[in-house]
Amino acid sequence: DMAPFKFIDRVFRGVALQQYGDGSSERDYTYVDDIANGVVRTLDRPRGYQIYNLGNGAPVRLSNFISMVGHATGRKPIIEYLPEQPGDVPRTCADISKASRMLGYVPAVPFKEGLERTAAWYSTFHLSGASDEVDREEEHRKIFEWAEVSSGRVMEPAAEAMPIADCR
Repeated sequence: DMAPFKFIDRVFRGVALQQYGDGSSERDYTYVDDIANGVVRTLDRPRGYQIYNLGNGAPVRLSNFISMVGHATGRKPIIEYLPEQPGDVPRTCADISKASRMLGYVPAVPFKEGLERTAAWYSTFHLSGASDEVDREEEHRKIFEWAEVSSGRVMEPAAEAMPIADCR
């Protein structure tokens, strides 16, 4: 779901967030590191064809989400209040019990922390005036440096791309 990024982007740019309904709807958001962890666990524990629901299992109320985005960005969100969308469900929540049981999957990043990490990343890489002319090697170095600091893990950049073999 791209809602956290979209909301953070809009708040940083001073663009209104569209709130459908009274803000009481709840959605289950999951930080990308947790999803990546779940996917790696499926590869490390092959069990044939299985379907796993990877998520957080802890829905967040829309009004709280908007408030947390304001806190994470340090800016007051501008909210455009709209009527509820027809067919929109009031609550979603991932049932991660199978993934927990079979894979040992446990989401580690609380929603608020994920928003704070995303806002920090956004302010570093989108608000710094970076453009297409930026040296890509320097940009990649900064991304790995940021990831190491935010995750507490040392990350190695991918090796140079292998040349494509001539298949004639």
